[in-house]
Amino acid sequence: MSQLMERPRHDEMRAQLLRARQRLEVDALDYKRALKAAAGGMTQREMAALLGMSQPAVAKALQRAQAVPEVVGGFNAASPYEVCQRYAAGFIDRAEVVPQLVAWPYKPTPWANEYGEYEESMDGTWQEVVEAADNGLIDDAIYDEVLKKTAD
Repeated sequence: MSQLMERPRHDEMRAQLLRARQRLEVDALDYKRALKAAAGGMTQREMAALLGMSQPAVAKALQRAQAVPEVVGGFNAASPYEVCQRYAAGFIDRAEVVPQLVAWPYKPTPWANEYGEYEESMDGTWQEVVEAADNGLIDDAIYDEVLKKTAD
């Protein structure tokens, strides 16, 4: 088989692999958020019976879930990076990812110290969109459109 015929298949496999990985990560976030929400109205024993887990396993899962940030009001994600993950996973389309990234309430990017290190978190900054583009979660056209619209 020629390299020309192999390339589309290779690109398709890469896209499928990236989509599957992002689905896994977004599903894990949604699961942990659902666990936290359920803990407000169900006992750990009820949750364990429902999920086919032991109560100690539920307690451990709830403990891990506490680290998951809550969704930002008006959005379906906790960060711009997660918006891009949801797009890459196929949970939202281009018509939704662009307006969400344009409307995101970005925090200012912290200044680097004299060693080029950031002392504050980059969470919620434009840098998350840059990272998402670098990681292939969004394409250059989406990045450019969002950048242009946020600059206006």
